[in-house]
Amino acid sequence: MTDSGEAAEHPEDQHHDSGSEARRRDRGWPNQRTLLLYLVGGLLIAVIPVVVSRFVDQPDGEAYTIDIPPGTAERLAAGEDVEIVPDELEFKLRDLLIIVNRDSVKHTIGPFEVGPGETSEHTFGEAAAFNSYCSLHPAGSIRISIGDG
Repeated sequence: MTDSGEAAEHPEDQHHDSGSEARRRDRGWPNQRTLLLYLVGGLLIAVIPVVVSRFVDQPDGEAYTIDIPPGTAERLAAGEDVEIVPDELEFKLRDLLIIVNRDSVKHTIGPFEVGPGETSEHTFGEAAAFNSYCSLHPAGSIRISIGDG
């Protein structure tokens, strides 16, 4: 229909014009979906190698074992100076700490609690340094440092 209310001379032209407008909008560059796909793809290309490099082709760290023998808690309670763990532990990234508790009670070394008869393994993935509680020292404290390498 025209502005005066009359029917258009060629109704197919009216239909054809609206279709071509829609096609022009669809072919517009860049549309939001395309921009979003390129943005996500670019982020993946940038982030994936960084994440993968933290886990692949990295040298293994050293393994350190702390062995807590049977009777350790009794010896500590009797006032003995039990030298199982130094006052300060130093690790590098990817080092592995293995704590073997052969005692009859739970022991704590920093953030790591190991029940009687249990073995606990911890691989260090982030640099940190902290002071914490240690049930194997008369003073009750230990310093743990994890360096970049």
